[in-house]
Amino acid sequence: MKQTAKRRLTSIALAITVAGYCAVPTAIAANEVGNLKDAAGWQISSNTGSILGTVPKIKLPGGSPTDDGQHVKVEIDRSGRTAGATASTDGEKQLHVGDKITVSWDINDTEGDTDATGLTKKTIKWMCYSDQNKSNGRELQGDGTNGSDSYTIVQADQNCYIGLQITPNTETGDPRTGVQVDLADLSTDAGGGSDSDDIPEGPVVDDELSVIIYDAADTTVNLLKGSSVKLHTGHTYKVKLWRDTNGNRTYDSGIDTDVTSDYDYMWVFSGQSATAATSGDSSVENKDLVIPATNADATNVLPGAGADGVQGNSLAIKYKRK
Repeated sequence: MKQTAKRRLTSIALAITVAGYCAVPTAIAANEVGNLKDAAGWQISSNTGSILGTVPKIKLPGGSPTDDGQHVKVEIDRSGRTAGATASTDGEKQLHVGDKITVSWDINDTEGDTDATGLTKKTIKWMCYSDQNKSNGRELQGDGTNGSDSYTIVQADQNCYIGLQITPNTETGDPRTGVQVDLADLSTDAGGGSDSDDIPEGPVVDDELSVIIYDAADTTVNLLKGSSVKLHTGHTYKVKLWRDTNGNRTYDSGIDTDVTSDYDYMWVFSGQSATAATSGDSSVENKDLVIPATNADATNVLPGAGADGVQGNSLAIKYKRK
């Protein structure tokens, strides 16, 4: 009787022991790293690199996201010079001393980062270049301070191609600073402005520029000073453009500067021919003009010449900075 009870008790104890051995590791395993199920027990890995957005750019106001980022809107106030407000010809509309230029743009950022506090404006540098290839660049002082979106042209800027350096910036995002945009000539689309605005292509007009037309046989007479001196068929006529430094309207060697090579020019038969009343632009550019000796030869220099050739016409030139 006693032996039977002891055997039964031993079997029960063994069963409990085995059950406990299996149950405890299972419970422990539930809390091992890699099999976490309790929210309070999260572990964290190491970090990747940071998330990078796109570089901010500029675009024309209201422009599309595909804007090339190489243009600003250019507006001009000509009221700072005589008759500037009523300028109508290309020559009058070209940049002059006293004109105020103002530029504007929008920020172009894929993520929507903005520049509401004018960070981009603060980077502006107005520039003067001697040509459209950014040669001999020098920094100009914007209106009031560097970082101004407007600039008023001064006397020292004559012959300058007015350019601009601007670096896009945003207040938020990464990166917040874009690549500097260096615009060579705000009077043209190729230079960062527009070909469809109200500013003809070219540098600031040189108000000291003077022109001479003279007969190769007599270099002392400026034929533009009066119409009393008559021109002759068969003669060769020349042009000189120069900076009249002392303002006496006469070219003084060693004082004034010959700038003919800086300009393109075209001969013009102005007025009217004696009987056929023809006139117009010649086909002769950037070189001396030989007035044809015969009426028949006149069409070689003036395609629209009439039966009287160029007799009765006067001479002028059209010119523009190269």
